[in-house]
Amino acid sequence: MNASPFSLAGRTILITGASSGIGEATARLCAGMGARILACGRDHERLARVVASLAGAGHQAIIGDLTDPAARQALVDAAPSLDGCVFSAGAAQLAPMRMVTQRHLDQLFAVNYDAPVLLTQALLARRRIAANASLVYVTAVAEHVAPHATGIYSGAKAALTATVRTIAVEHAKQGVRANCVSPGYVATPMLDGLQNVMSTGDKAALAPLGMIEPDDVAGAIAWLLAPASRWVSRTSLVIDSGLTLHVR
Repeated sequence: MNASPFSLAGRTILITGASSGIGEATARLCAGMGARILACGRDHERLARVVASLAGAGHQAIIGDLTDPAARQALVDAAPSLDGCVFSAGAAQLAPMRMVTQRHLDQLFAVNYDAPVLLTQALLARRRIAANASLVYVTAVAEHVAPHATGIYSGAKAALTATVRTIAVEHAKQGVRANCVSPGYVATPMLDGLQNVMSTGDKAALAPLGMIEPDDVAGAIAWLLAPASRWVSRTSLVIDSGLTLHVR
């Protein structure tokens, strides 16, 4: 019998932001599908708990803030040949344009654009990305609808999507695919940090199907990592509970 096109057995996958939220859910799902996980995060205790709880064996935790060049280099040095990468680490801060500062712009671009792009560059330069690998970047539905006070956050995510499309076309001859997953409002610690702006109930009410859970986004990411999606590249998969059309 042929192997399942949804299996990740024997594959090594790097996941950033793996200590919570979408990254944690993705690590758990991919490990359950047979992958070996290289989990990266900033919180040592949380990341250690996640890695210890993963199904299977051979998983590894790497602590580091990927906005730090030294941390990125340490990750690249420790990385084996990777069959997949999930760039899930991110940060959100809201500010209307009249209140945007250089510091606000620098902080959001450092986490949401510079870190995943420069890490990708280093992994490619060191030949850590295997042939036929799949790269998945977590962006945000904000890049499509640009809600109030998200000018810099939406801009960073939109810039990442544009760069991912170039990464994909430049490495297509090696069979490498690169895609984005663009979630709407997902019940994660990052969303909890915006409660002073809009309650969880208010966010859920905007989407016809209600609040999205991290596991729901993880399922889409796992599909993009698996052979089942081998003809999918240079695209952005919107998972927004019907929000985008509603906003438009």
